[in-house]
Amino acid sequence: MLLALGIAYYLTYEPAPEVVVRWQEGTTWQRRTELERRFGLLRARDLAEWTLWYDLVDIRPANIRALVAQPEVAETQGLDLETYTIPPDGPYGKGWMWIGQRLPILRHRGMVPGVVLVCAAALAYAIGKEMHAQRARLREVLVRVRPPTANGTGER
Repeated sequence: MLLALGIAYYLTYEPAPEVVVRWQEGTTWQRRTELERRFGLLRARDLAEWTLWYDLVDIRPANIRALVAQPEVAETQGLDLETYTIPPDGPYGKGWMWIGQRLPILRHRGMVPGVVLVCAAALAYAIGKEMHAQRARLREVLVRVRPPTANGTGER
């Protein structure tokens, strides 16, 4: 699993496109933060009042369509609103994205670190179990080579 995550990251990471979102006046900070998290808007940078630059890490057309349909979103720039995609000549943002950010389940806070932790624990358990089995096999071999004496210590 760890190897699969690493390979997925290596094969799919790329610069995130930059988009501009102008929020409706009166949009609360809490609501804006919730929408930023849901739609994959990261690394906000102020452009003007109620307007921010973002790196968009979830570039699926369904995500873009849902973003622009939000009543809190007054206007966007850097998106093709006919196809709900990023134009090929669109500017890049400050950060990077990978396929894990396009999968909503992996975007939940702590999900990827949790998967990595569980996989690392499973790997550590398997290694520990194998080391224990190797020690048991080694003890068996040593007993055959040097059988215990009458006192049970193996010493003569």
